[in-house]
Amino acid sequence: MNIRDFSVPQAVKEIIISNDFYFKAIKSGIVNYTALANKIHKDVESLIDSNVNIGTIIVAIKRFSDELYKTDDYLLSINNNKNSNLNYEGNDPKKINFSMSPNDVRMTLTGSIIDINFNNDSMIKDISDIIYDFAKDTFFEYNLIHSAKKMCIFTEDIQESRKIILDLKEKYNGKITEGLSKITLTLSNEDIIFTRKLLYYIFDMINNYKITINNAFFTNREIILILGGSEAAKTYDLLRRKLFRDQK
Repeated sequence: MNIRDFSVPQAVKEIIISNDFYFKAIKSGIVNYTALANKIHKDVESLIDSNVNIGTIIVAIKRFSDELYKTDDYLLSINNNKNSNLNYEGNDPKKINFSMSPNDVRMTLTGSIIDINFNNDSMIKDISDIIYDFAKDTFFEYNLIHSAKKMCIFTEDIQESRKIILDLKEKYNGKITEGLSKITLTLSNEDIIFTRKLLYYIFDMINNYKITINNAFFTNREIILILGGSEAAKTYDLLRRKLFRDQK
């Protein structure tokens, strides 16, 4: 990005739009404003060439999110879709009723998940290559997400995976979190509109029940939630009951 005269809201908008990871997280409603503000703090200050308070950046992110929410075309598609199984109560998109068939989504709960985070962007390619080579030759299933400056690896905490995770921690100074669980929702069809609708519902429920979530990521056909062990069991039960509540 070229440095020019920016206000804080303009700088925040420029940074988010130019980063696909941030932009998708905002559109899907899964971003933590405070965490994102801390991530982009230095970039914002670089663009405006001045010190900026974190609170100011949080407000700018929230305003950009609200603006995006109001103008996003896919919300219009949801409201105009007569066959949609996501219904809004009145005109409030936060009050939603959702019911679906078990044929629409398969949900699984996996315990004993270990998570390792790396914050050195210069090592991301090396770590990716090591993980890929290790997975080719051993039974090692994992989920990997990364932005330009951060990488997270989630895998089941078994002997083979723990060995490579500990090796990576020592070599690349990774931060490990243990005792996690993973909820995986696998959708029957590759429909990003439906996935986004489901994401809105899930995170609305998580907020209402004050559930703490460690991480979340998604593709067109899969949503993965990473939570603490006790929170995961509670969330899995809530999702199972609420998503399929109208099914006999």
